[in-house]
Amino acid sequence: MLTAVCCRLGRSAGPLAIARQCYYSTVASRDSQHSETVPDHITILSKPAHERAAQRKPFVKSMFLGTVDTDLLSFPESLNREEQSRLMEDKAKLIETTVALGKVKSADSFQVYGLQGPLAYGGKQYTETEFAYINELVAENLQRALEVLEHNALVQMITRHCSDEAKNAFLGELCSGQKIAAGALYETNSSRHTMFSTVAELDFSDRKWRLNGSKVLYRNGMDSGLLAVVASTKGIEKMNAEESTIATFLVDAQAKGVEISDATVSRNGITRLTVNFNQVNVPEEHVIPGGTDVLTKLLTSMRVQSSVVRVTLLKRILNELTTVCLNTKTVSGEITDIEVIREQLARMASVVYAAESLIYMTTSLMDDFENQDVDLEAAITKVFSAEQLIKFATLPLKLLGPQALSADSPFEALFNDAFKLYIGDESLDSVNFLIALSGLQYAGNHAHETIKKDRNPAMNPSYVISKLFEKSSIQNPKQFADLQQFFHPSLDPAAHWIEFSIVRLKLAVVCMLSRHGAEVVDRHVELERVANIATMIYAMTASASRASRAYCIGLRHAEHEVHLANMLCREMNEKVRLLAIDLESGPFITNDDNYNIVARNLFRNKGYFFEHAITKNY
Repeated sequence: MLTAVCCRLGRSAGPLAIARQCYYSTVASRDSQHSETVPDHITILSKPAHERAAQRKPFVKSMFLGTVDTDLLSFPESLNREEQSRLMEDKAKLIETTVALGKVKSADSFQVYGLQGPLAYGGKQYTETEFAYINELVAENLQRALEVLEHNALVQMITRHCSDEAKNAFLGELCSGQKIAAGALYETNSSRHTMFSTVAELDFSDRKWRLNGSKVLYRNGMDSGLLAVVASTKGIEKMNAEESTIATFLVDAQAKGVEISDATVSRNGITRLTVNFNQVNVPEEHVIPGGTDVLTKLLTSMRVQSSVVRVTLLKRILNELTTVCLNTKTVSGEITDIEVIREQLARMASVVYAAESLIYMTTSLMDDFENQDVDLEAAITKVFSAEQLIKFATLPLKLLGPQALSADSPFEALFNDAFKLYIGDESLDSVNFLIALSGLQYAGNHAHETIKKDRNPAMNPSYVISKLFEKSSIQNPKQFADLQQFFHPSLDPAAHWIEFSIVRLKLAVVCMLSRHGAEVVDRHVELERVANIATMIYAMTASASRASRAYCIGLRHAEHEVHLANMLCREMNEKVRLLAIDLESGPFITNDDNYNIVARNLFRNKGYFFEHAITKNY
């Protein structure tokens, strides 16, 4: 069921750690013979490969079936001691060589453009966890950070999928920063015949591809030397063929037939670039095969790493707002004594904590397990960080009023940065649909027999009768796995709320698939509810897991982390309950059908058509 809806998501996971007894690191974290510091004889050219465990079942997608991989409920410690020590040295070097982070591009002693490049070409071969940690420092310079993370994702893609000839041609200059790579994925024009309006055709006479079309990039100027252009290679009617219908083409920005025009979008320097390709020749060696699989891995990395930039900005907004509150007084006393101020700042702190937990839980899944496909988790991480960023970027305006826009206030610049990050390079609605449809597809494939019986009650009377005696419901869910045993006892409330939310997700998914069948792909409002539930469950799990680890190993402020996680899980559990009830109720009991009626009338009348409030008809 839903086999043509969404990308394939394979999944894996990691070893068991029962946090309330003690903390065990994951397989990739074992210190074994490693010492506290990096031995002198180990150089960057002999950096050992990161250990990976065998692939496991999906994590979030399994929750759509009401199951949990409990081995992953302990927050991962992805880096072993040697990797941790090496990373700390790199962090110190980056801080030392880039006092002004805007100069990071010219820092020869620490090449941020080769962080994920192979050692043989001057790169540092960072894992996603290592890159995310260093990316926190680079993220202080917004535009540079976005450029660096996209560049490194493309370097990693070339390393994994390109021919040796292409690697030799590009990786040396890319890792040194002499050339900057940019992804040319998005376009404004659509085509009914191909997936992308940009099309490549193979000329069999000289074995070169001819690239035609246009792409749109949002960047801080155009200093890219290499473009990774995603283009269609065959028509939509052949999409079900074994051979892929799209490919990625590595194109020099100065090549013949490449024309770049720009138009400034805002006064903040972000530029909308239109790149036109007119009969651009691309050798076969510079084509990355693999189609959607390669593109999915690229987007997965970029979604997670861009979330690092958003969380860094969220922290800056929270810190600035806290400082202003500490230094501001009202006629009635300290502004910090106002309850609504405390409530909003506490909620923002819990959101920052959850978003950061999502990032490092997702990067560990990418790093610690072989061929781990985590595009669902990466999509959740991006949606959560982006939506919370735009929500809390306006919080200073709400709490401080006009004072937030004063000349000496930093909030206007922070809001502009948040707005640019929220726009991003893809619609959040489309990412939400990916989350929902991926989970529903997985559930449909594994529970099709149950769904078939639900859709044909007359043919399955015994099944219908057995459902009448089920004790678990969306209103009154029953525990199925006793998840509290995998967290510290102080997080028992959070564990119960997580478990209840997973049960509600499963019941809501079965209800949706039974009601709509394959037509569920057109129920966009309900899909968004499912995506929101899955997002909150993953955020709850990551936060509780991280807080449990912090308390078990005795980190500073661990008791506050526990309080933060319990607070977040309580609020999100209630939101999940309400969303699941709406999903169970259906479009006619909720307002979904009313939304459709009003919207159709707006389209029919080409806008707001209701009579004025003081109009008379007599």
